[in-house]
Amino acid sequence: MTSRLLALWRRLPTPIRRSAHVAAGVPRASLDALDQALAAHQGRRAERAALARARKGAGPRGLSPALPVTIIGFHGAVHGLGEGARMLARGFADMGLPVRALDLSASVGFAAEIPPAFPPPDPGERGVTISHINPPELLRWVRDTEGRLLQGRRHVGYWAWELEEVPSDWLPAFDFVDEVWTPSAFAADAIRRVAPKRVRVAPAPYPLYLNPRPQADRTRFGLPHDQVVVLMAFDLRSTAQRKNPRAALRAFQQATARATRPAMLVCKIVGADLYPETFQALAADVAGDPSIRLLTDNLSAQDMAALTASSDIVLSLHRSEGYGLLLAEAIWLGKPTLATGWSSNVEFMDPASSRLVDYRLVPVEGDGVIYRAGRWADADVTDAAEKLARLISDDAWRDALAAATARNGHVSFNRDAWIAMTRALAALA
Repeated sequence: MTSRLLALWRRLPTPIRRSAHVAAGVPRASLDALDQALAAHQGRRAERAALARARKGAGPRGLSPALPVTIIGFHGAVHGLGEGARMLARGFADMGLPVRALDLSASVGFAAEIPPAFPPPDPGERGVTISHINPPELLRWVRDTEGRLLQGRRHVGYWAWELEEVPSDWLPAFDFVDEVWTPSAFAADAIRRVAPKRVRVAPAPYPLYLNPRPQADRTRFGLPHDQVVVLMAFDLRSTAQRKNPRAALRAFQQATARATRPAMLVCKIVGADLYPETFQALAADVAGDPSIRLLTDNLSAQDMAALTASSDIVLSLHRSEGYGLLLAEAIWLGKPTLATGWSSNVEFMDPASSRLVDYRLVPVEGDGVIYRAGRWADADVTDAAEKLARLISDDAWRDALAAATARNGHVSFNRDAWIAMTRALAALA
């Protein structure tokens, strides 16, 4: 054992040897600790080698834009990231450009439930590649493919982030992109702070104008026709801490206690099967309250749009958003929105059609899997309840807000503005 211990010790890099502490009298524990340190070192070395191979396979950056446009992402997944990739693909097609799509759903364990709308790229095609995946998934993909699918192509990373500072483990991904687009100025500011000077970072919101506008159909969803229906929706894979549904539940309960007419809250939840304890805690919070309905059915983008169209108000007391897709979709569908007044959603929630909830900025805590540092917003539940109570009670005011959504001038809702923005960014004819 002593000889093996010495052999392992000599194989460790000097910094690790300096920091290691071998306790006398416990050789097994010491050996295990050295085994772990060596495995970690070897893992980091293998990671660096894999990324080096990927950088070589991807070739040099700085190529000029060309056609076709290939969108890489979770095209088949019933997921916000999947819908974002599909919208970008539809947007480029609406510009009259040839579009390809590469679906990575299976590579991260997402079920591919939506058939592809565009063909995959041919091996010999070049053009522009837009990877609608964040750096952790991008780095995994380029390692797996050794960067081959980026060779000879201009590469735009389309990244979304919800806080003011991006994680340090994103930094190696800049080696594989020519530029970065984001769905909001808020996200662009965060990424720009750490981007190399050669990498342009620009906001490029989604083309919401392409989304259909279905008619309300409360019967289909079993919703009451004589009550105000409030909708909140979130994906537990995006973390309950960030989406903050319990605050919204409390705000609704306080609002209905003071509102002058009845209301129902529909809480659409994705990922309940993946996070059963979180879901059960939410269910316990509202047990016995007939005015709150938890909906866990799998809904397509079209079904979700129909559910939103069947609602009167869309509510979100999130702690931070990188875009706020549901809120933007609600505005496009003519629905008043009430949400935390911080992060990306304030870029399209105009005062004429939306109401922002007061908040205070607090340190990020309790969500170490994805969000490990920085700050985000803690919505004022009392303020939210007061504003929601008025929205529920005042039909004329709510109707005025709904009518004002048609005048929202954000680029997401304007075809000409979106196409002009995208042509300028992509430099494509």
